[in-house]
Amino acid sequence: MKLYQSLSLVAATLVAVTSCGDNNEPQPVDNGKEIVFSVVHPSQKSRVTDTNFESQDKIGVYMTASDASLQMSGNELNNELLTYNGSAWTPARRLYWDEGEHNVYAYYPYKESIDDTQDYTFDLELDQSVDGGYQKSDFLWASAKNVSASASAVTLKFSHILSKAIVKLEKGEDFEGELPSDCEVYIHNTVPSASIDLSTGGTSKSIYGLTATVKARKISNSEFCAIVVPQNIESRRPLVEVVSHGVSYLMEGKMSFKQGYAHTLVVTLSKNPDQTKIEIGGTVGGWD
Repeated sequence: MKLYQSLSLVAATLVAVTSCGDNNEPQPVDNGKEIVFSVVHPSQKSRVTDTNFESQDKIGVYMTASDASLQMSGNELNNELLTYNGSAWTPARRLYWDEGEHNVYAYYPYKESIDDTQDYTFDLELDQSVDGGYQKSDFLWASAKNVSASASAVTLKFSHILSKAIVKLEKGEDFEGELPSDCEVYIHNTVPSASIDLSTGGTSKSIYGLTATVKARKISNSEFCAIVVPQNIESRRPLVEVVSHGVSYLMEGKMSFKQGYAHTLVVTLSKNPDQTKIEIGGTVGGWD
């Protein structure tokens, strides 16, 4: 009986040791050198409402040694959650500096589980006309290279790494009255799934993604916008659709949506839907 009890105790001890070893996330060491972050929205105005972040927005942060590549795990910081309280960004736990120089990578919106830091799949909201649909689709990325322990905050200057389509409606010569207030705008035939390298911010459409339709966000009766994944539409196909009073105005076109750029598409509405035309205007880097 005594031998049985001894064996049981050894087994229980081994289970306890194994359980502790299953947590492979490095625990921060309190060395008195806490990391503080200063987060800058691309527009530096006041959210991802296209202007600034809002309270309770969340970002994910990674940190590596400056001579190390970003991995899925085992980095100095691994997808650490930071939450905005309206004035500052607070980590879910205190974070401390290691010795040497480091590279920091950050992204928005935060996701608890990242399956691949070099090929992260991000899916757009297909209905960006509803509250939050556009904001959830605006993927932002930032990095800070060769930083080291300091009392100063690490600045993370975010940028838009997807594309933005701005659709402007104009009246043709035969269009009578004002532009209708019930217009809905759709972007057709784009792949709404992005492949993102979190170490570089490089973005492209997912090679496994299928084309879909995105409903644009209304800014005014004459302007709509939508986030799209950077990609080339190389053959003429239905691209923009405007629906009003049960009438559909459908325009074909070729398009190259570039990463980090806003593209203006001007739609001139005619009394006859078949005579409605689309003009693809210039691109603007840094769409804010």
